[in-house]
Formats: sequence, structure tokens, C-alpha cells
Amino acid sequence: MFVMKDILIVREDSNFEPAIYEFINNRYEATESPFDSKEVEYICQNNGIRMIVLFIEDISSPATVELRRILMYIKNIHFCLLGSHHGLSAYSDMLDKDYVHCIEVPVPITKFQEYFEFIVEQYTGLKSFDDARHEHKRHILLVDDDPVCLRNMMNWLKNFYQVSVAKSGAACISFLGKVKPDLILLDYEMPVCNGVQTLEMIRSEKEYDEIPVMFLTGVSDVDKVKEALRLKPQGYILKNTDRVDFLSKINMIFSR
Repeated sequence: MFVMKDILIVREDSNFEPAIYEFINNRYEATESPFDSKEVEYICQNNGIRMIVLFIEDISSPATVELRRILMYIKNIHFCLLGSHHGLSAYSDMLDKDYVHCIEVPVPITKFQEYFEFIVEQYTGLKSFDDARHEHKRHILLVDDDPVCLRNMMNWLKNFYQVSVAKSGAACISFLGKVKPDLILLDYEMPVCNGVQTLEMIRSEKEYDEIPVMFLTGVSDVDKVKEALRLKPQGYILKNTDRVDFLSKINMIFSR
């Protein structure tokens, strides 16, 4: 169980999800503030706050102004916005930041718990007491010829895992001759030697035939990837998957 003293809840009296509110207060040692950017800044500076949870659904016009000020001017803090798809879309210009996370509500409390604890653990550096066993970073090999995809995945993974890169199937096999990673994320579509051919070579070598492999694929390739299940990959991840789902799928591999 997490025990924390650095979550700030920001809400209006009439606009919040009671079950979620109770969960956060019961599970964490949280403090609270109305939508007042100056008060929020003061609390953050004096209480070591590292995550701010904001209930944003149907908030008043003054609170909307304060919400934007909070997101713009409070630094070195992670934010978790709770609202409907429509409510969150009103702040779409501010939601692409690495430190801004969103959970659509209403949502079953068990599902909220899963989402929220994942965000807390992965993005704020707040850890449970048994996290000492995770001190050693797992090693992931990214195999992709697309520099944009590589950069995005590197940015998502680098704070939590040791990451290496191979830009072709041949480079992947060469890398495995020197280092054995804990997981290979393998692009399905690559020139010369595609993902299936690369995985066939991986499975043919006893030294690394048991390394977990997940395909990285576009939506149009899903049926083709399913055909490659005979090679026993751990599954596939769509390249348009968002950051939270992407990391969640990676974590699931290591938690099996």
C-alpha cells in the first residue's frame, strides 16, 4: 500500500466524484484546496506537493480561469485531471504536456484505482515500500527504422528502463550477440528484414530464443501480426497507443 503526504486535491464543493474523492483521501495522506492558483502555489511550496488532482467537470467560470493559471504557472508538479471526454477536451491545448495526465470520469472505482496508481508510481517518483526490488532497471531493446517512433518510445521508457536501439533486424541480431535484454520491442514492418524474419532468427538461436518479444505495429498490420503468433511473441502494441497504455503493456510483461 502506498503511503504519501504529497497529493493536493483541487475541487469545487459541488463538482467532484465522491467515490474517487474518498478513495484518494483514504488511500493517501492528501491535502485540499479550492480553485485558487495562489493558494495552490503556496501549498505546493510549503508541503512538498508532487501531484495535483483536479476535479474539472462542470466547474464555474472563475474556477476555469484559475485552472488554466494552475496548469501554466505551477512548475515541477504532475497534474491529474478528472473529467468527462467533453470536459477534458476544453483544455486540449494543455494536455499534451508530459506532466499532465487525464482520467475520464465517471469510471468504476476499481478501474480508477488501476489508472491512478499507475500514473502515481510511473510519473511522480512516489513509490511503495516494496519498490526496493525494482531498483535494478530492466533492459529493453527497441528495434525500429522510424526515427520518430524511436524518439517517442525512448522518451517514454528512459526514466523507467535501460533502453538500447537497433535500427534494423540485422542490427538487432548483432546486438543480441553481445547483450541479452529483458525485452525486445520489434517493429513489424521494416525493409530488407522485417519483424517476422527477425523474430524467426531470434527464436532459432538457443542463447536468446526465450527473450520476450512484442511487435510494434500499425493498425493496418494487426491481422498480419496475428498470423505471426506461431512464433510465440508476447503480443503486440499499436504504434498509436498513448503513453500510459504503452507503459502499462510493458509493465504487464515484467509482472507476469
